[in-house]
Amino acid sequence: MNDVFGYIAYGDNEVYHFGALLSALKLLHNCPGAKIIIATDRPELFRRYPVETMAITADQKEQMSFGRRYHFGIKAACLIDLLKRADRLLFMDTDMYPVGNISRCFEAITPRQSIMRLCEGPHAWCPRLEGKDVRIGDHVLTGHEPMWNSGVLGVHRDNLAALIDAYPPMIAVHEITKIDAAEQFCIGIALSQDGRAISSHRLPIRNYNTRGKKAFASPRVLEFFKTHDDAPIAEQIRRAGRYRLWRTPLDAWPQRHRWSL
Repeated sequence: MNDVFGYIAYGDNEVYHFGALLSALKLLHNCPGAKIIIATDRPELFRRYPVETMAITADQKEQMSFGRRYHFGIKAACLIDLLKRADRLLFMDTDMYPVGNISRCFEAITPRQSIMRLCEGPHAWCPRLEGKDVRIGDHVLTGHEPMWNSGVLGVHRDNLAALIDAYPPMIAVHEITKIDAAEQFCIGIALSQDGRAISSHRLPIRNYNTRGKKAFASPRVLEFFKTHDDAPIAEQIRRAGRYRLWRTPLDAWPQRHRWSL
């Protein structure tokens, strides 16, 4: 099996790019020899490292984002291209990172079974889709489907057609509901059709995807490469494996007045 770990990093915020790289180094520490592909519009940042890159051009970003109408379309289109390079793909957002060996994930990825981060259940905006005749494959959206979070996504090559079916309706879902989660909503529905199922990943993966966590972790991501950029790659991998991005109670205490921790 051609098992691939994938990331997608694009845009002007360097934290996304270096977050993907630090997560990849942590992955290599915990899973030596892992095959990693990073889809990025800045491939030069990754050339020194034992990862493959898949370049995203400005024209591709324009097309993938439905003419800049929905930028998460770039993520969805890149997921399709990453899966074309794999038999089994485990994708993580750039603010996800492993803290243990996650290679066992591939045992749970089959033509009938995908894994995603977690099920968020039906959302309050879903009924806005009812009666709009928006389709994913043969399925007409009812407005009551559960949403799966795509911060982690494990999918088999046999489900490439499902990801392709999920892509075109995203712009309609986005424009009707006025939310950014159309990408993961459509992917979750597509991977749940025709007897297929999704389960939560249950892997040793942590994240910094809330405002409070991100405020703490983002400067540390950049500081890691500022401090260790000149070190040999093997040393960077070793140090990355022990590098802390999570908060202690003392770190969280100054953020106690934030509305989102």
